[in-house]
Amino acid sequence: MPDIEITEECRALIASVIEPPTGRRLPNGNWRTEIDAATWQWLQRLRRQGESISDCIIRMVIISLHKRGLQ
Repeated sequence: MPDIEITEECRALIASVIEPPTGRRLPNGNWRTEIDAATWQWLQRLRRQGESISDCIIRMVIISLHKRGLQ
């Protein structure tokens, strides 16, 4: 399974909608966590040029919350 590094803000946003991902906190304040291969491939397809994994996840969560709010 791939390891990703996400920011504290990204982890907090994830934790606000689902159980926070397991992982370990890094000295720089970010988090290292594992994701499955299918999720990694999905993120790579959605990721914009120059966008970090954290920014991509944050964007997807915000879009999802917005769509849920409109239903």
